[in-house]
Amino acid sequence: MSVAAIAAVTALVAGGITAGLIAVLHVLEPEYDPSWRMISEYSLGRYGWVMRLAFVTMAISPAATCVALWSFGGAWTLGLAVVGLGAFGAAFIDADPIMTPRAQATPVGRIHTVMGGVCLAGFPPAALFAGVGVVTALGWTLAIASAVPLGGLVWFLIAAAPAHGEGGSPEIRIGWPDRFCLLAYLAWVVLAAVGVLSAV
Repeated sequence: MSVAAIAAVTALVAGGITAGLIAVLHVLEPEYDPSWRMISEYSLGRYGWVMRLAFVTMAISPAATCVALWSFGGAWTLGLAVVGLGAFGAAFIDADPIMTPRAQATPVGRIHTVMGGVCLAGFPPAALFAGVGVVTALGWTLAIASAVPLGGLVWFLIAAAPAHGEGGSPEIRIGWPDRFCLLAYLAWVVLAAVGVLSAV
């Protein structure tokens, strides 16, 4: 099996584990209302180690996708590895509770916000660049499919706008777009991995 194929399978497995762990957290910690609480907050709960593990597998998935696509797109795929670094950092740096106003954010919470932002906001452009980079070898599918993660990010930003840095509340429903972004990002990884496995 080639390096690209091994990396593609790794991306698929890591992505599947990520989705499974976060689904389990919804059952283990129902006090985190998914309509307005961010998935990062699960790291603050009783089963914080599960969310940390999910962040690690979330980091492995795009990083492995970068490796899988490298022989088809080279440096065009590097953004996916950067996204993976953001998720990996978020695994070990806890978020502040969503109700925390920006002015009262802890230094650790601010770092988590930056790392999470690299993952959340970085994935759509990274997916677009990677998709464009592999057009010659794999066609336009991945570039076109990057519109779905981008749509998720736009939805998230629109939903988050009313917060104005004052922290979250049940009226600011960013939980669903946050979860949609995760699923859209993982779906793009699946599409990329399947494309690589079909080509090698």
